[in-house]
Amino acid sequence: MSERHPESPALRQQWRDWWQRLPEPVRAPAWQLGFAVLVIVALLLGFHHVVRQSVRQGEVLRMSVSTHAEAVWRCQALSSPRSREQCLHQLQAPPAQPGRTPPNTAPLRVVRLGS
Repeated sequence: MSERHPESPALRQQWRDWWQRLPEPVRAPAWQLGFAVLVIVALLLGFHHVVRQSVRQGEVLRMSVSTHAEAVWRCQALSSPRSREQCLHQLQAPPAQPGRTPPNTAPLRVVRLGS
């Protein structure tokens, strides 16, 4: 049991023997430094990717909130209380299922009335 303990002399001796059996160029400090630099660069690239994706997600969220606020403002600017209520109700509707007409068809009705 004492051989498996990290502080056991037998385990330390096994590590030293393993290290000494490695070729001299592998034990050189340059390889260790190079490996450490590669690990640091990989970690920095991963961190950069995570931060960049977070920034993009924040931008999308900001645009979504802004678009929704603008749509609410447009609905409240309608003159008829009934059309205002319908518009706000359509904004609160769940997203459309694929292959179905979206619930907010008010702009389509306005275009049809104008033509």
